[in-house]
Amino acid sequence: MKITITKKLLERYPTARFIAVVAKDFENKRSLLKLEEEKREIENTIRKLDVKEVKRIVEHSKFHKEFGKSYHLEFEFKSIKEGKNLPKLNALADILFMNEMKHFCIMSGQDMEKVSDELVFDLAKGTESLVLIGGKKQELKNDDIVLKDQDVVLISHLYGPGESTKITDKTKDVLYLFWFVEPIKDAELDEIIKDFKIYLDMVSNKDSSVEVFEVAEASDKFIVTPWDVKGNIDYDKLVRQFGTKKLDDGLMKELSMIAGEDHYFLKRKIFYSHMYFDEILKAHKKGEKFYLYTGRAPSGPVHLGHLIPWIFTKWLQEKFDATLLFQIPDEEKFLFKDNLTLDDTKRWADENILDIIAMGFDPKKTKIFLDTEYAGHMYKHACRVAKRITFSTIRSTFGFDNDRNIGEIFYTAMQSVPVILPSIMEGRKTRVLIPCAIDQDVHFRLTRDVAESLGYHKPATILCRFLPGLQGMGEEGKMSSSVESTAIFTTDDPKTVKNKILKYAFSGGRDTVEEHRRLGGNPEIDVSYQWLTFFEEDDARLEKIYTDYKSGKLLSGELKMILVDKINAFLAEHQKKREWARKNIDKFILKD
Repeated sequence: MKITITKKLLERYPTARFIAVVAKDFENKRSLLKLEEEKREIENTIRKLDVKEVKRIVEHSKFHKEFGKSYHLEFEFKSIKEGKNLPKLNALADILFMNEMKHFCIMSGQDMEKVSDELVFDLAKGTESLVLIGGKKQELKNDDIVLKDQDVVLISHLYGPGESTKITDKTKDVLYLFWFVEPIKDAELDEIIKDFKIYLDMVSNKDSSVEVFEVAEASDKFIVTPWDVKGNIDYDKLVRQFGTKKLDDGLMKELSMIAGEDHYFLKRKIFYSHMYFDEILKAHKKGEKFYLYTGRAPSGPVHLGHLIPWIFTKWLQEKFDATLLFQIPDEEKFLFKDNLTLDDTKRWADENILDIIAMGFDPKKTKIFLDTEYAGHMYKHACRVAKRITFSTIRSTFGFDNDRNIGEIFYTAMQSVPVILPSIMEGRKTRVLIPCAIDQDVHFRLTRDVAESLGYHKPATILCRFLPGLQGMGEEGKMSSSVESTAIFTTDDPKTVKNKILKYAFSGGRDTVEEHRRLGGNPEIDVSYQWLTFFEEDDARLEKIYTDYKSGKLLSGELKMILVDKINAFLAEHQKKREWARKNIDKFILKD
């Protein structure tokens, strides 16, 4: 499902935020005892409060007062104080009212069968009308916030939801939306969503699935999909949009204690987000083994950006003695790129595998396979996954139009299979951890929905930032194998590395030496410094480079040469191992 916010809405209400919760395949029971018990607790809590002390009601009432309206949650609050109970309609509607009154936040719920896959939050023009629940026709006010399905208004912030998409006893799939106009902190938001998930869990069944994401502006200044990354990425915003979690200090401390050391990728927030990684650590402490899974879609030579997840994966393999499944989805690039044949992707796969082996993975615990060569083992499991993912879900998740080939629709099912394979190989339910860049997590969001219904654990991910292209993240985006001016490849010789960095690496230095000495450089935007945060392991050395550059002591050209030396030393060692890999491929490869 694609939901966006118009630019004019955010200009009018710059602190507005909207969170979507897509709940599918729920049995919408008329009454549940555990919900009724929870309602009584909420009501008892409200009856002990003074409405003037409820900060969120006071703050959110401001919007309504601008239009001469009262805040409906304030009215509900007073009704409960006077002895009335929360509504008793059906489970999926009841939990909405429960969460609204527990946290005093505006929510809406729409039957997903009655809405399209593309919705927009917009400002009302004052010419629209809405048939409210109960049948009353309401004329809307200019600058009210509305949710539209094409040009049809479904919900008004001032007046509430419309009749046409209301939750009924027959509803199984619901789009829940949280509406915030006044500022709200991430911690508060997390708590609200956490409680709502608990309510959803109370009414769920084995086939139910839940997806949470933050609604974004249609014209975001950056783009992040599994196939396209461009712009200056707001990684905090990306976490909210993708519905992942940040790696907090407590989780990183626990990992450090288990591993016996910190990895500098964690200290520097290069790996910064996750899903279910905490479950991996809990299971590991109980003695349960887990598998690692990562991959590489072959469409060209391997560049340094590809190595970032692999470096961390190798560390995880060493620290947890974990088996690694390394998928080469050679069909992906063939399906998604018009200019590649299967012969091309096979040729690039053979080359890319040398780089994978050169990373130093344990040959006894690393299994590399091409999808087209291991399909006999994979296909039946991919079919089981594919049967549980609808075309509508794929279309809305990835924003596909109707002109996409059916191979692209099926591909996520193949990428899901390595989540299942460890359980097949071990003969018992086995967890999987996927280290990868954050753009890939969207595939595994769908896999999580399916895995549990098939009897497997949800896959966990640990997610990293992108190594920026040499020219920065701007229009060219992350490093790309197809744009040589953005990338350094693992096969580049020392002279090529030097020329690329000196010519293309975006500088945070000043226009003249004199100005640089006086004002200092900007390491926050300097690509050479940014790359050193990925490749210079010594914290003290990196800090000195930062301080010297910022003070003006270190010039931009000198900083570039530090990076040249670092990368060439790294590649010299990597290229030796790459030659060793040519003679040892058979130790790693799985085939039918």
